Amino acid sequence: MIHKYLNLKKYLSFIMRQFVNFLSPFIKKWEDRFIKKYLLKPLKYQPVFIIGAPRTGSTILYQVITNQLDILYVNNLVCKFYKNLFFGFWLSDKLFKQKAHDCFKSDHGDTSTCGLNSPSECGGFWYKWLRDDKHFIDYDEITDEIVHQIRDELTAVINYFDKPLIFKNLNAGQRMRLLHKCFPEAKFIFIKREPLFTAQSILKAKRKEGLNDNDFWSIMPYNVEELKKLSTYEQIVKQIYFLEKQILEDSKLFDKKSLLSIDYKELGDDFENTVKKCQKFISTDEKTEFKKAEIKLREKVSLKEDEIKSFSQEIEKLDWENYSDK
Repeated sequence: MIHKYLNLKKYLSFIMRQFVNFLSPFIKKWEDRFIKKYLLKPLKYQPVFIIGAPRTGSTILYQVITNQLDILYVNNLVCKFYKNLFFGFWLSDKLFKQKAHDCFKSDHGDTSTCGLNSPSECGGFWYKWLRDDKHFIDYDEITDEIVHQIRDELTAVINYFDKPLIFKNLNAGQRMRLLHKCFPEAKFIFIKREPLFTAQSILKAKRKEGLNDNDFWSIMPYNVEELKKLSTYEQIVKQIYFLEKQILEDSKLFDKKSLLSIDYKELGDDFENTVKKCQKFISTDEKTEFKKAEIKLREKVSLKEDEIKSFSQEIEKLDWENYSDK
């Protein structure tokens, strides 16, 4: 019975995608007049990107911020219209009136079980221009056409709704060179976690998804092909290391005030204060009505002793203060 339900759900989802794809050219004609009008005006707010390594608390931070603060975000409905982002936001506003989504659960970033108003990572929007099998974007891959199209779409959305727009798609941390070309004054919330617990969580996520321990999972740094050849523990630790190193290196392209660093421990110790920090950084207000999240995040070792030891040894080999190999 469950399999029939899942198959029906997949079939209906497929039909929905096909229907939206069919409508896309017609929607584009409608939204183009709005985009052309609003992209010509000065950008009212800089877009905000949540970045970091996987399994660092980025999803729950994204959920709380978008639920509590008066900002735009790509929800699951908007994402269905990723080819027509402006229309997706317009339709979502008509249906949900930018109300709080009150969703604080996810499955490795997937919030689809919470409904259409829940925040989405929406990789599909970025894959209109970028490859889905390569996350790091260097200057030689950036074209004027890509820059203009991304800037035009997001500028029109921000100016039409007159609100800041936040994205949580961790690939953005490996695309800061592109984002600098699009929005030189963009803002970034960089969330970090103790490497040992990040590594532990990545390994557990692999096992939950039925992958082999040595299979590469999630966000790929520039040297991913080299990392794929390493042992499980070294691979995971260096994945975290090089993702964060790239972020710190490319953050130098932006003003120092454009980067807000958040530690995972802050999400457990004083989440409300963390939200206030983000609110001030984004320069926005709280929603008038929302459900406060009751979040209790605590770090604990949950792997075997020898696995923790292997991770610890790999972590100690790297200089996490200066982010350069010893």
